[in-house]
Amino acid sequence: MHLDREKEGQMILISEKTDTQLLNEIVNKDHEAFSELMVRYKGPLYRFILRYIGSPSEAEDLLQDTFTKIYLKASKYDPEWKVSTWVYRIALNTCRDYGRKQKLRRFVSIDINSDDDESTQYISELVDLGPNVEHIVIHRQNFRRVAEAIEKLPHKMRSALVLYSIEGRSQIECSELLGISQKGVEMLVYRARNKLRKMTDMEI
Repeated sequence: MHLDREKEGQMILISEKTDTQLLNEIVNKDHEAFSELMVRYKGPLYRFILRYIGSPSEAEDLLQDTFTKIYLKASKYDPEWKVSTWVYRIALNTCRDYGRKQKLRRFVSIDINSDDDESTQYISELVDLGPNVEHIVIHRQNFRRVAEAIEKLPHKMRSALVLYSIEGRSQIECSELLGISQKGVEMLVYRARNKLRKMTDMEI
């Protein structure tokens, strides 16, 4: 044991067990193992989901859905996969399913004047997608245009763009998560950027 973290007023003791060991214990309904896995992945998964859908409140709900699926599907985990890759694929599929259900409504509703730290962080990361930062800062309404345009991208294009350009993951990691070749990742990101340029008339 090497680290204590606080969760909802309780201290969770973090062990030196591997993620795979924790999953094996979760299969046997070990709630402490599940709590520890949540502590390890809650922050990174929340940030990933938020970057994908753009709404802090919806991201919280999808995070809970993701962990529920992880718990229920633990017995189906294939040890040939890295646990992190398996976990993120579940999160990706959860976001995709959400997108299908919400396709008739706008995904992103970011208040440019909001004091919400998560929204501000998301906007800042969108700005990093393009080299012409000064133009975006001067014309702040373009934040919304870029965010909404990203939400209109097809699932795989959006996933590749978020994972590679915003999350900063390598092409190898992206290819594992998306189940495609590294060249396929490169092509999806290229096409996503081109689509964003056409939809926003901005240099992305």
